[in-house]
Amino acid sequence: MSSLQPRLFSSFLLVFAQFLFALLGVVNAFPAERAVFLRETQDKLYHPAAFYFAKVVIDTIMQCLFPILVVAISYPLIGLNGESADRVLWFYAIMAVVSNCGAAVGFMVSAAVPSVNLALSIAPGLVMPQLLLAGIFIKVEDLPQPFNALSYLMVARYAVQATVVNEFSCSEKTACDPLVWRTSSPDQCGVSPCDFCCTSHEMMAAGGICPVLSCNHALTSLGMDDIWPKSETSHEETILFNMIALLILMCFFRLQGLNVLLCSYRRATTGSCLPCRGTAAVGPGPVRPPSAAPSPKAEVPV
Repeated sequence: MSSLQPRLFSSFLLVFAQFLFALLGVVNAFPAERAVFLRETQDKLYHPAAFYFAKVVIDTIMQCLFPILVVAISYPLIGLNGESADRVLWFYAIMAVVSNCGAAVGFMVSAAVPSVNLALSIAPGLVMPQLLLAGIFIKVEDLPQPFNALSYLMVARYAVQATVVNEFSCSEKTACDPLVWRTSSPDQCGVSPCDFCCTSHEMMAAGGICPVLSCNHALTSLGMDDIWPKSETSHEETILFNMIALLILMCFFRLQGLNVLLCSYRRATTGSCLPCRGTAAVGPGPVRPPSAAPSPKAEVPV
């Protein structure tokens, strides 16, 4: 049971690190090439959307490669759940999507600002809400409004939920009888068929019983039994639902980055973010006064 909190915070730190490093890695993408981008787009060499999507495609491939190192290092180092290959693949998929979400937010910031220094100044303000509204330090249902509503837009919320559920998804141990092993001595942890075992201090704090024996007990102890989105049938569906939420956020931030880039391009070239600038109505010119009628020619007497 003593490994619950370390594994919970390890999952959170891995998610947070992936988001942060991906954001900071691309936050200087557009300001560094702003002058070249404006000159070439004004010369009609390519459309701003083509430039943006080319950046996104290359970055998406790179962001899917970096989590391989995270999985290869963190699993043996921390001792994460490697009961089956599904657990490892789900963990990699979550890290890859989180990394792409961080890059999407970074592109959005990068397209909105004219300099790298300003982009780096804005980035921490976008990272801190991920830290505070993920449901780790304060449960999401305990957050006051409007922070509770804002938590639905936080990448870290769905990523942490999916990672923790994946970490504590284990096959049911039929040999683990709660009536027997809840009160068993800590000296028998080596032969316990259960997923978790309590120390003497933990049993003393819980009134002489071990409150956590299985992965389901662990999720309940960590407050992951009442999350949204959640499936009532299996942990796999809960992970899938949170992955879908992450993909929706990723697409949303990608599209917002494109809108911001187009707005910045129009503002730099036409002075307005609107797609079409209104043409000022041209009124009639000043009315010229009619010229004076010529006076009749005077008759010259003969």
